[in-house]
Amino acid sequence: MVSLLLEWKPRGPSLASQADDTGSTPLHFASSDGDRSVVGAILSASPPCAVRVRDSAGLSALHVAAGMGHARVARALIEACPDATELQDDRGGTFVHAAAMGGHSEVVRLAIKKPMLGGGGLLNTQDGDGNTPLHLAVAAREPAIAEALLWTGQVRAEVTNNDGHTPLDLAAKSTDFYSMVSLVVTLTAFGAQFRPQRRDHVQRWDSRNITKAIEKTSDSLAVVAVLVAGVAFTAANNLPGSYEQEGNTKGMAVLRRMTIFKCFLILDSVALVTSILAVVLLVYGKASRSARSWKSFAAALHCIWMSLISMLLAFYAAIAAVTSALGVYDIRVFVVNLVLVVLFIVLSAFVSPPVSHLIMCKFLWQCGFRGRQGGVVRRRISQQYPVVGAFVFNLLLFRAAHYVILFAGFIIVSTLRGGSDVT
Repeated sequence: MVSLLLEWKPRGPSLASQADDTGSTPLHFASSDGDRSVVGAILSASPPCAVRVRDSAGLSALHVAAGMGHARVARALIEACPDATELQDDRGGTFVHAAAMGGHSEVVRLAIKKPMLGGGGLLNTQDGDGNTPLHLAVAAREPAIAEALLWTGQVRAEVTNNDGHTPLDLAAKSTDFYSMVSLVVTLTAFGAQFRPQRRDHVQRWDSRNITKAIEKTSDSLAVVAVLVAGVAFTAANNLPGSYEQEGNTKGMAVLRRMTIFKCFLILDSVALVTSILAVVLLVYGKASRSARSWKSFAAALHCIWMSLISMLLAFYAAIAAVTSALGVYDIRVFVVNLVLVVLFIVLSAFVSPPVSHLIMCKFLWQCGFRGRQGGVVRRRISQQYPVVGAFVFNLLLFRAAHYVILFAGFIIVSTLRGGSDVT
């Protein structure tokens, strides 16, 4: 139907080039809808310059497609008219600005991967307000786009806009904790700078929401820790394999000589101790209401996670102690516990900010191992974003230590089960 309409030759301008009262052509509407087939039909019936037509706001069809996140349509428009990438709207923004402002990473990556688009020149273009695509990505709280731009090595992260703000300065406007952390860590990792400013004029990032969240979360975590402690205590009084019923060893565990049983006792003890320690840390942190509350909260999280891992491994060791080392049932138990391990990993990744380990390591390097320059960055971040450094360090420690413990414990228990039973 679209092709038939486009083939019709009315008097005056063709249907493909006619615009409404806002200056929008059929190509603008098709680009907004994201229908690639319709866009292709319009392009085939129009001269290449049709892509360059702008509406009353100065937006071309490429601006519209980029702003709506239609990467395939944007690619088709660029292939039809490569010069359209240089078009700017009435505010001086290119299609990369539109994509970054809308949080559309696929369109931004399209500009990054296409060397024909001018490379760093297009990525560093400033609009009428002096904002580069990186400025707009940070303002839109899109750390993934900021990271993609910075990985090119062509984006200048120290550029200031008309208000004198660098992209790193704009991260302070993020009200969400995870977004703020992701942006600050990503930008700092790639050497972004703050604007020149007196330290007594630096405004500290508002952490009131964090304090409230910590207080609410502490209550829930304390309940979890108490439950884990209760389960661990109960497991110690209901040992797997029952007890001896007669003789000098009456009342002692039947499986006490098995290595896997001793492993169960150790894991259960660790779960009990760490869960109790977590409760103490949470109560202390909530009562202190000082800078130490964050440290005690982070330590409590480590303890709770350690208790959960220990409880999971203790459960697997208990099952392994009372079942044979071979058979279908053994395979089922192994699969179930392996699924639990995967769920632990997925859960820990889900509740963390979307920052890769490499970026976090680069951040710590920039802050701690770059001599005087690193010291300047570290002091500024600790003043304006006081919890970012500690959060990144604890998150890396959390992932590294607990992944190693989880996998190592799982492998050790499985090995003990398949090896000698008695020591």
